[in-house]
Amino acid sequence: MTEEKKSLRLDWATLRLAVILFAFAAAVAVALGLVNRITHERIETFAAEKTAEAMRAVLPADSYAPLPDSAAAKLDLVKDIYKAGDKGWVVMVTPSGFGGEIEMAVGVDRSGAVTGVSIIQMSETSGLGANARRESFRSQFSGKSGSVALKKQGGEIDALTGATVTSTAVTKGVNAALAAAAELMREGA
Repeated sequence: MTEEKKSLRLDWATLRLAVILFAFAAAVAVALGLVNRITHERIETFAAEKTAEAMRAVLPADSYAPLPDSAAAKLDLVKDIYKAGDKGWVVMVTPSGFGGEIEMAVGVDRSGAVTGVSIIQMSETSGLGANARRESFRSQFSGKSGSVALKKQGGEIDALTGATVTSTAVTKGVNAALAAAAELMREGA
């Protein structure tokens, strides 16, 4: 009989701990949900401001009109395309780098040349891939048209030291933007 009582007592102790753990997890989930609800709008506003700032940096224009129905918007790596007044297009691309997706804005003028590259969001390694944000790296793409490549692949772009994957990803993003702009020129957009 004592064995049965110990077993029963152990089951009640386990059940009590499980209920306490469940209550704690539920309270934390509710708290996280409330914080998300409170901050969601502010986070979206901040992201929109950051995107608008990147668009102005790569191709200044009076207005930016989205082009969601364009065939170019359906190309690989292309997230969004905006017509930058009569100056060209800003193409939002998301190539995969070493630390995940790199969200970039690439300006392309009406002649099909890159006007600028801006890194909006990335999770690359600090001190290596994160150096893709530096102007000295991004400025190498300005004025380029057609297709770009790293020097080790026969192109003109110097890769970041110790960050070949990131350098390749940014190059792929720029190439996707150039391909989208070429498609837009064929469409007459």
